[in-house]
Amino acid sequence: MNVSNQEQKRVRLKQFLKILSEDPSLLQQDGQMGTRTLPELLVAVGCRLRNEPIDLAELLSQLLGNLGLHACSSDMMEYVMNGGTVDEFINTAKQ
Repeated sequence: MNVSNQEQKRVRLKQFLKILSEDPSLLQQDGQMGTRTLPELLVAVGCRLRNEPIDLAELLSQLLGNLGLHACSSDMMEYVMNGGTVDEFINTAKQ
């Protein structure tokens, strides 16, 4: 992978994370269950914490699979980058 391609991916990821941070469907609302910690999410997909890097894209894909969705992290990223919310993506993928 050349440097400009890595830089483009880094910029795109940064944009995606910014959009996620502003996604109204991810804001915890009254009466909703609290957010899970990373260790709780790892246990949910059958992973155990070790002193190794965690592939968050793979973790998200596994969590989507646990919800019964046939979609992966890159599908969600594309959907959100095109103006959708995480809730809309999940509801669309369930259909």
